[in-house]
Amino acid sequence: MGSEYLEKSERLANGAQMIAFCAPALHTAAFSVVFPFVPEGRAGVYHCVEHLFFERAGARRAADISAEMTARGSEIMGYTTKNYMCFNFTCRKEVFAEQLSLLYSMLTQKEYGDEEEESVLGVIENEIFEYDFYDNRTADILREAWYDGRFTKSVLGSVEDLNAFTEEEISAARESLFTDGMTLFLAGAFSGDDLENVRKTFGNIPLRPFRYVPNTVRKEKKEKKIIRRGHGRDLQALVTYHAENTDDECKSAVYWLKSALFDGMDAAFLHFFEKNGFRFYSVDGSYSVLGDEIVFSYMTYVKKRDKKRFLALVDAFEREAAGTPFLRLVRPFLFDNTAFLYDNPERLCAHYVDEWADFFRPVTLEEERERASRFTDARLREIWQMFTRAERCIYFLG
Repeated sequence: MGSEYLEKSERLANGAQMIAFCAPALHTAAFSVVFPFVPEGRAGVYHCVEHLFFERAGARRAADISAEMTARGSEIMGYTTKNYMCFNFTCRKEVFAEQLSLLYSMLTQKEYGDEEEESVLGVIENEIFEYDFYDNRTADILREAWYDGRFTKSVLGSVEDLNAFTEEEISAARESLFTDGMTLFLAGAFSGDDLENVRKTFGNIPLRPFRYVPNTVRKEKKEKKIIRRGHGRDLQALVTYHAENTDDECKSAVYWLKSALFDGMDAAFLHFFEKNGFRFYSVDGSYSVLGDEIVFSYMTYVKKRDKKRFLALVDAFEREAAGTPFLRLVRPFLFDNTAFLYDNPERLCAHYVDEWADFFRPVTLEEERERASRFTDARLREIWQMFTRAERCIYFLG
């Protein structure tokens, strides 16, 4: 790879951090910006701010913003999680500067009228209805697993929260986003002028210091290790592992473990349970990281009549899974194929954001690959056994 293709990591004038990967031979460019936060206030306020950003950009209103994006064939996307907000877009290299300017105007907009606020509240109320309509108990349980109670609130909040918001709360939440924890990712066919434009716009936004201090007041650990919620003949079986004091190696390895144990027809979980009389057609492995805590989980469907038989096999699965040929199953996809990301700016920026979410700092693909290159089956087995020794809960959801 030539020097012009190297990933470059830098700290901007205002303290924000950026990773830029330039690939001049491509035709597209992608941009992502991440704003970390600690949700101290009312549930849902940051999600409300996210929607407001799409309502106004200087003299432009929502319809003008939408028309401008349509004219360029590129849509700016935004989403809010339990601890960060992200905005991103992918576009032809010819319109990158204009799309960046639009996003900058949206995010630096400070004044909103009653019309914009009412529009946002109506949209979010509908999202809350849809969330409540579908069965989201699994997502609620995984979010509630964190010992740091500040991160257990619903990202959407409730209708009562929406009706209680004040302009002061919304303004304070918006301002709290602009810290030196802000991280930018840029990939693809951008020019030197585009890069300098990022520095002159996002690099000059006034930022305050950001520090995540873990909550030292821990929630009480669950006394019950098997928890039932609801009833019925068909159940969701959710198994969670909550590990503390994890390091960067564990945060990298957990994705490899998820892939080998639960993804695809070669998954160790499917082989083990089919051998023992269960014919599962799918299993959903998942993980989430917050600070030095990792919640690792898997979920599948079982018949109520099979619940005891399933429970009796969980420990045996953990033991047998330690012998999984992790490298054979995972390395081609999660190491060898990561080079493909350099050819796809949109996927590369999304990958940068995912890695940021796990490590709470920008991580280059080169750094990730260097760490992963040292994995062995024996080491991945040790990390899997670390999870099986962590706090485990089994939920049956009817």
